[in-house]
Amino acid sequence: MIGNCALCGTNASLINSHFMPASLYQELLDPSGPIKQMIVLKKDQTHQSSEQFSMPLLCQACGVRFQKGGENWMGNRYRSDGSFPLRDMLVGATPIETKPDGSNVYAARQVLGVDVEQLIYFAASLFWRAGVADWKVKFADAPKIDIDPSLMTALQQYLLALSPFPSQASIFVAVDATTAPWRAMWSPIKQNDRPQLRYSLYIPGIIMELGVDLPPALRVPSISDATEIIVLSDVVYKYVAAIGASLSEGSALSKSLARHFPSGRS
Repeated sequence: MIGNCALCGTNASLINSHFMPASLYQELLDPSGPIKQMIVLKKDQTHQSSEQFSMPLLCQACGVRFQKGGENWMGNRYRSDGSFPLRDMLVGATPIETKPDGSNVYAARQVLGVDVEQLIYFAASLFWRAGVADWKVKFADAPKIDIDPSLMTALQQYLLALSPFPSQASIFVAVDATTAPWRAMWSPIKQNDRPQLRYSLYIPGIIMELGVDLPPALRVPSISDATEIIVLSDVVYKYVAAIGASLSEGSALSKSLARHFPSGRS
């Protein structure tokens, strides 16, 4: 269809743009397993589906811009065959600090293979997409998150390479230290409002957060600020497990899934 690109504003043929990159959805499928499609977990019911959030949103040039800016690089950082190159890069590096809970803190630019710019751009593009439209498929929806219009404009300018990353924003990246991270995904949501405004998303093995107008002390572990920090921690695994457990409570299995779990969830 012809329309105005949501990013650059050009009137052009709009491509079918994905919310979360298509390569990530592929990592959630299991063609050879008993449950081949993704399991979509909602508070009321749990379904299986292969549908992906997409809509005519970007022109071809901006679609390529997102791919080159971070999607292609991130698409190879975790694989459903069990390999997790991003974690391996961190495991092979020397942390600058180890926290009491065992989390390792790294200066991201000093870790061989880690591309700081690609990580920041990728995260920023997802949070921008979450703030620009409502995304829906048959069994799920991702309502537009309420990012301040001034920050949305600043993110847009950054994504178009017209200005630096917004000074009022901070991107945080935490990588799962376990050998088998959750093969799951959630699109950007508002994590906290007060006293700290934060949004979060999860892709297999990686939590990313967007903090807004945080005080200097809370910006320190950010990859987008001067310290350029990335964290490796098994807390990521525990946190995702807790989110999944809270969502599954009271969520009825669809008929197609119930056949695989005759006695309920295991």
